[in-house]
Order: sequence, then structure tokens, then C-alpha cells
Amino acid sequence: MTGTQNRNEKRFPVRTALIISLTGISFFLSILFLTSPATSQKFSEATQAQGALAEDTGPKIERFDFKLTGNNTFYQIMSALNVPGPEILDIVKKAKPVFDLTRMKEDSVIKAFTIDGRLQKVEYKFSDYEFLVVERDPDGNMAAKKGELPHEIRETVVTGTIENSLYEDALKAGADPQAVVALTDIFAWDIDFASDIHKGDSFRILSEMLYVDGVPVKTGRLLGAEMENGGKSYTAIYYEGNNGKGYYDDKGRSLKKTLLKSPLRFRRITSTFSRGRFHPVLKRYRPHHGIDYGAPTGTPIESAGSGVVKYAGWKGGYGKYIEVKHSNGYTTAYGHLSRIGKGVRSGSKVDQGQVIGYVGSTGISTGPHLHYEVKVNNRLINPLSVKSLPGVSVPKKEMQQFAAVRESVLDKLISGGTAFALNK
Repeated sequence: MTGTQNRNEKRFPVRTALIISLTGISFFLSILFLTSPATSQKFSEATQAQGALAEDTGPKIERFDFKLTGNNTFYQIMSALNVPGPEILDIVKKAKPVFDLTRMKEDSVIKAFTIDGRLQKVEYKFSDYEFLVVERDPDGNMAAKKGELPHEIRETVVTGTIENSLYEDALKAGADPQAVVALTDIFAWDIDFASDIHKGDSFRILSEMLYVDGVPVKTGRLLGAEMENGGKSYTAIYYEGNNGKGYYDDKGRSLKKTLLKSPLRFRRITSTFSRGRFHPVLKRYRPHHGIDYGAPTGTPIESAGSGVVKYAGWKGGYGKYIEVKHSNGYTTAYGHLSRIGKGVRSGSKVDQGQVIGYVGSTGISTGPHLHYEVKVNNRLINPLSVKSLPGVSVPKKEMQQFAAVRESVLDKLISGGTAFALNK
């Protein structure tokens, strides 16, 4: 055996000991990591003198951010921070006038701050700009208050021309999905947005927009709108009068009418099917019979008007079928449904816009579609020719006030741009 071999044999135990030591340290650090709060991110705010790594003799301040899952409760989160049960219940009680901590939403974030391991403050944002703060006072008691981020409501105008679809082109023009759906709801008695929107149609939307810290967050009320559809012009003015609020045309007539233009509402289609699956609804009028709307199975069907269900069930070639009797002698019928809505049965009352069934292909049918009929005094008529009665118009004594609102809205729709409506 050589001298070199002897030296290697002596070094081997030292190297082995070093490896064992490093492995032990790694295992210890892993244990520390695994035992830290699993549902939170932990931020240390302990002050270090002059930025040095010297030992800190001041209080240790820590922040924990908890992102809520479906099973989390405020009690569970606080218990993970070793907050005593009675104190947790006290916090919930004191916070309730500002926000009920038992109603926290999934995927929201609650922040907790501790000093030397004792809970000092809790923060929770419960709206676009409002947040709850529960903090320990100098006497050691917890007190709750509401805070607000800087915010303002502005009036914004979005204009555009349809090249592909209303939804896609409105978003490109700067509208958000809420504004597009609101637009289709306002004109739902005059325009069939599910099947009668064409290339070259145009729109103008005046709406309130909530800005938080200078960033647009959410669309509020639509104050006015204009649509050009198939060569016809439609105007909507939002007006609040002595007898209520709503949307009116430029002459002060309510936009709400006896029957919707279509039982397939734009908002139902866009909310049920993702953009990847959405495709235009195909509509075909069959003389002396009704309209066939080709649409995906499961598309929600709305009652075109308020009324009483005359029949709901199977009806020969119509398959699953619903017939609704409305005022002024109108009756509407819906055939080939995949299923009938919950609670919809003969004799039950339904509201205009209520989902009463879903598109299907039952009965004698070559594919999923809705067969829609309208009768007046038991006589079939062309649903496209229906001129249903409007709702209550603006009272004559308020027409001067309405005219002022109308002129302001129309001026803003034409001028476009952004104006400040409310500052906070």
C-alpha cells in the first residue's frame, strides 16, 4: 500500500462527515419550510439597523397574505396564526357593520399583520375600491373601520361599426363585456341581436365607468345609446322621473314592450357558451308556421313576454313544448326543447325574460333548434311583423325635464370623448 493511498483513506471520513452535516442542515431547513403557513405568503417587515445583518432587538413585524379557497373560513385562517377563538369571534362581530367576514369570496386575499407573533391588524378588500381594516388600538382592543381607494366615475363614449360581430367589434372599440350586454338588453324589444346583426351596422354607447387609482375597472349605468340596424335607427335615453326610471326613445316612449323581439337573448347565449364555441344563431321564417332558430343544444330560451303557461310538456312533432298566454290576445309557443325550465308547468306565471326552457332537438327535428310561434287571438302571425305595445311613456308634465336629459345625452354621444361625472 502506497503513501498516497494512506492519505486518501484518512481524508475519506472527513469528506463523509461533511456530506452528512450538509444533509442534516438541508433536512432541518426543509422541515422549517414545510411547517410554515401553507395557505399564505409570509412577508417579514422587521427593521434591520443600517441595513446590516446584525441582531434586531425591536419588535418582529410579519405580514401574511391568504388567498382564499372554497373551503377557507376566517376562523380557520386566524386559528392558523394562533389567534384565540374568543378574539376571532370578537373581530367578526366588530367587523360586521363594515363587512361580514363570513361572506369572503373565493380567490380574494385577506392580509394579516402580527407583532412578535400576536395579531395586530387584518385587511380585506371587499369591493372594487372599499376595504375593511380591523386593528388593535393602544389599549389592546380590536377596532374596525372602512377604507377607500381613490376612485371616480367618468362618462365614456364608445363608437364602432360591425365588421365581424357586435361582441367582438364592440370590445375592439373599447367597450367591456358588461356594456355590450347592457346595450343588447336595452334594445331587446326592437332588435334581434341573436340573429339580425349585420356587417355595416353601427353603435354608440354612453356609459358610466368606475376608475380606481386612475385605472378603468367596471362599467356602470348606460346613460344613452344609438344603434343603426338594417338601415333603421334606434335611440335609448336613460331617464329618472317621478314615477321611476328606465330607457326611452327620443320621443319619450318606453323601450319596453309587450313582447321581446326574440326569445333567444344575446346575454343568455354569451353567458352560456364561451367565445370559442359561440356562433351566430341562424333564423329561418316558415310562412304560416313560425320561425326556426338554429342554435346549440342547451341555449337558454326566454319567455317573450309576461303571462301564464297554457301548456308545458310533450306535444307530438313539437317534442317538448311550451305555450304562454300573454295580454292583448297574444300567445307564444316554443318547440323542440331539450328540457323545460324548473317550475314551468301549466298554470304557472312567467315573467318577460324568464328562462323557460332550453334549445334541443326533440320531436320531429333534423337538428338542434328552437321553433317559435306567435298567435294573436289564436291566429298564427309572422313573428317578425309583431308590433307589440310599448310600456309607460314619460308623463307630459315631465317632457321638458326629459328633453333636457335627451339633449345632453345626444350631444355627448355625438361628441364622444370622456367627461368626469363624479369625483371622490
